[in-house]
Amino acid sequence: MRNKIVLIGAVALIAYVVGTRTPRVQMKSRESVGHQLVRLWNDPSARKRRHKAAKKAAAAAEKRAKRTFRDLRT
Repeated sequence: MRNKIVLIGAVALIAYVVGTRTPRVQMKSRESVGHQLVRLWNDPSARKRRHKAAKKAAAAAEKRAKRTFRDLRT
């Protein structure tokens, strides 16, 4: 029983240390949340990721629609 308590305490301590050392979102001084969102939305790498995700979703939707129509015909 004592070993379990020590183990739980050690895990809690490790979780606390790891949690406190994780990087937080860096906010530029005097930058509003709305401005951050606009800046992140206009980021070129974010645009590429959104475009890639949209193409992938469209292809998946088209594939699913074709499969559904094929199943409806039979």
